[in-house]
Formats: sequence, C-alpha cells, structure tokens
Amino acid sequence: MKLYQNPMSPPCRRTLATAYHLNSPVELMTVQFHSPEMTGPDFMKMNPNGSVPILDDNGFHLWESFAIMQYLADKKGDTDFYPKDARKRADIHRWSAWGMCHFGPACGTIVWENYVKPMFSKDPVDAKALQEGTDDFHKYAKVLDSSLAGKKFVCGDTVTLADFMMGANLMYAAQGKLPWDSYKNIQSWYQRLESVDAWKKSTPPKN
Repeated sequence: MKLYQNPMSPPCRRTLATAYHLNSPVELMTVQFHSPEMTGPDFMKMNPNGSVPILDDNGFHLWESFAIMQYLADKKGDTDFYPKDARKRADIHRWSAWGMCHFGPACGTIVWENYVKPMFSKDPVDAKALQEGTDDFHKYAKVLDSSLAGKKFVCGDTVTLADFMMGANLMYAAQGKLPWDSYKNIQSWYQRLESVDAWKKSTPPKN
C-alpha cells in the first residue's frame, strides 16, 4: 500500500499516526502542496478533489482521512484502537464525527486566520470569521472538556482512532493561538496523546 500525504496537514497526520500505530505496511509518498503533481491527471484520477491523504491499496484509491483510518484499522482486525464491539465502535464514530463536524471546523477557522493565511496571503485577518470560530470553539471545547473528566482518552482509558481524529485539530494550537487555556482536561488529554509513540512519530518536521 502507498499513502500519499504531507505531514504538515492535520488530516494527513491522523492517517499517518494510524498507520504507525497499527504497524500498517504502507509506503509513504510525500506530496508537496501546490505542486504540479497535485493537479496532474494521474493524481486527479486517484482523488478528484486534488488533495491528500490518499491510500493506494493495489489500485484501490481511498481518500478522506477518516475512511483511510477505518480501512487500515479493519485490515488489522479487532484491536483496542478500533474494537469490533458495536457500542465501543459507535462511541469512536460519534466523537470522530463530532470532531469533523463541530470541533474541527472551529479549530480550523482560528488556525487559518492566525497562522496559515499569513503564510500564503497578505490579506488581513477576517475579524468576523475569527470571532465566529472563537465562539464555536468555546461552545464545543466545553463539551469535550467535560467529557474528558476522569478519562485518559476520548473514549476511555486506551487510545483509539477517535483520539487521532480529534488530536489532529490541535496540532497547531500554539501557532494558531487557540483559546484553550481554561480547558485543563483537554490540555491534559493532549499531553497524554503526545506521549503515544505513533503520535510522536507523526510529528511534522520543524520549519
């Protein structure tokens, strides 16, 4: 299998960490953003969205980070990371979907305005977008922080696919100036996540 990815991307990081955690036999193919490769016909055939990550499993081209993570985990079998127990798996899906639909977009808006946009554009910060992202962040951070009380990880005492899904949203917390100082349970959880070998291994290189 080949995993087309860029370690600076949060969606790519969560798939990369999953591959490391499961010892999946993937060959890493690093793709540079805004390169001709990403708009070429061969690449667009693999993913018509023109983005990474993409998993190529002997001609089966799978895109979307959550789908790739599930696929790799299913190939590994029944594990604590992605158990086959219906309720445990539903909990993982619930938090992963919540992260994609609510917490992730709030984090992404703030990180984009404070960190990513200035690297690629001279446009000023969109104050309205930043405020809306900040309001959403606080709304959803309260939910996550409360849920993490008394737990080591998102779904219990062991790391699961949901932790990598959620954790990728916070990989630029410092650079993006995420307002998470008052959410101690989230900070403690993320510190524990950073001690997981696969997550550490997936840390992007420093510029």
